[in-house]
Amino acid sequence: MTAKRYLVIVAVVTGTLAAAVLTLCARVDPYGLNADRPADIESEVDATEHAGAFWRKAFAVRHIRPRTVILGTSRAMSALDSGHPAFSAEDAPVFNLALGGVQVDQMRLLLIHANTVSHLRKAVIGLDLEAFLGGGRSDFHAAALAGNSRSQPAWLARLLVYFSPTALASATAQLLAPRSALSRPSFETVLKELDGQRGLVWTAEIRNFYARLAQLFPPAATTTRWNTDPRRRAAMQSFKHLVAYARAHDIELRLFISPVHARYLEWYRRVGWWPLFQDWKRELVNAIAPEPQAPATHAPIILWDFSGFHFPTTEAIPRLGDLETRMKWYQESSHYSPALGDYILRLVVAGHRGNGSPLSDVRIDRDNIERHLWRLARDAEVWRDAQRAEAENVREMAVYLRRVGRK
Repeated sequence: MTAKRYLVIVAVVTGTLAAAVLTLCARVDPYGLNADRPADIESEVDATEHAGAFWRKAFAVRHIRPRTVILGTSRAMSALDSGHPAFSAEDAPVFNLALGGVQVDQMRLLLIHANTVSHLRKAVIGLDLEAFLGGGRSDFHAAALAGNSRSQPAWLARLLVYFSPTALASATAQLLAPRSALSRPSFETVLKELDGQRGLVWTAEIRNFYARLAQLFPPAATTTRWNTDPRRRAAMQSFKHLVAYARAHDIELRLFISPVHARYLEWYRRVGWWPLFQDWKRELVNAIAPEPQAPATHAPIILWDFSGFHFPTTEAIPRLGDLETRMKWYQESSHYSPALGDYILRLVVAGHRGNGSPLSDVRIDRDNIERHLWRLARDAEVWRDAQRAEAENVREMAVYLRRVGRK
């Protein structure tokens, strides 16, 4: 066989295989890229576990062309309803673009993507400490997003997805898996049925902090001020760029700090994050402060802080084995429920608390931040005294993680 003939055969075989892969992935659409509105993933509790979550939402923006987006981590994704009545007709269409495990610079790129595709009117952003500490989603690809230096045409980004090994594996699994396997209950559902919501709380806490083991228990010299670490400094700079971009493009920002449960804040203290949590808030209010030369048309950006030790963040967690009791405001200590998300949107978007709201209208800025942080520290001590069993349980779990981290 001549070399020329050999190369022709290789080219034909390669082209045939490539066409077969492309056809399979396009027909099965394993990531749901052809859906106009991927409702099935808008509120997934942990999209990091669902292959293609980033790609589905990135492509959905091009279909929906939103005027308002919701950004943030899995907390905002699972609890904030894009169809909430607090959004006005001028805000529509609204799309929940939040993603589990997303990092603040990835949020910035998602905001730019949505605004480039369809000029945004408003962005509601849930801010979480973890989004400023971690490296973000591993499946995040700026090339699939519009408006940045690495952007690629949508058709090319789609080809990159369909030719990826993970997409091929997912498409093949969907073809071969029996229907019964696709309808099996989730791990969280099984756990809740066996141990109740307490077991779900424990599992979520261990999973969340174990995934960040390398960042836990930082040296004391690096925990007192946010900017002592270059990665944290870079993350805050990304947030400042996000704010500057929104101001430059007349996007109205509605910002809030997520109301994690009091147990979760005790975790922050036990793993050495409490000073960072406090100084992070100082840096946030500095980042949104009006610029001296800002045009008069630029309205001040409001930042609500729903974190702290108050009702509903101090809601009692059912005892282990209690299969009947369900928390109203929390799915587990990290993720608040859609019921609480309802009141957050009423206040942050519509500007009023609503009847029976459990939330306090706590807005923080440069003028009140130190008083606010002092009050939080005091409330933390009160909670620990009142909930010694919970605080001791968190301490024991943190000790275990410290021991694991030393191995």
